[in-house]
Amino acid sequence: FLYLNSPDYPTEDQQFEAYKKVLADMDGKEVIIRTLDIGADKQIGYFNLPKEDNPAMGMRALRICLNRPEIFKTQLRALYRASAFGKLGIMFPMVTNLEDWDEAMRLVAHCRQLLRERGEEFDPNTPFGVMFGVPSACLTAEEFVEHGCNFFVIETNDLTQYTHAVDRDISIAERYYRPASHAMKKLIRMVVEAAREGGIPVTICGSAVGNPANTLQYLQLGLRSFSVSPQNLIEVKKALMNAKIK
Repeated sequence: FLYLNSPDYPTEDQQFEAYKKVLADMDGKEVIIRTLDIGADKQIGYFNLPKEDNPAMGMRALRICLNRPEIFKTQLRALYRASAFGKLGIMFPMVTNLEDWDEAMRLVAHCRQLLRERGEEFDPNTPFGVMFGVPSACLTAEEFVEHGCNFFVIETNDLTQYTHAVDRDISIAERYYRPASHAMKKLIRMVVEAAREGGIPVTICGSAVGNPANTLQYLQLGLRSFSVSPQNLIEVKKALMNAKIK
């Protein structure tokens, strides 16, 4: 939203003030902030992104950040500075492989060192996580734990789209867009098992989690943390409270 609602690239200080306010208002509760996630259906004019025939498959989210590291480092520095004011976790969207993670974490290390040189206060133990929306990342989830990932988030919107090769906004989506399919369950189970073996938390999010029928199936796969839109919260919570886990 900082980028979408700005006429130009938001500065480090502008971002810092926004993140700081959120953390302060949450009064010690954990806040997970997703790094810049534009591209595909979220286009911003001043980024001057090249026109793509299939933007969902091209430059978006973390791919843009790694391709334009100065923009990414500005956000990382602002996030780190805000970490001194609350319990913050930072999550990378659209991670495709381990190389993406490693490159992002090298930039994180660079920002950490720069902030130390500037004498800025920040939490050096701020956790970083992967948002699983690409099947290739799910298939290698255990490798991210080995490379220092602190938490997982399974994003059902993108993961369903890329697993079933379907855009959820087109007419055939009802037939092919299946967030609780057998294929999806296998991928989700891989991520959950990798998190369990690695001793790190895992959450599932996306519009599918707002459907109690889907959420109960995710519960059976071992998930215990669900990110739900406010309008679906009561219905989903009721279903979970009445669930019988096998």
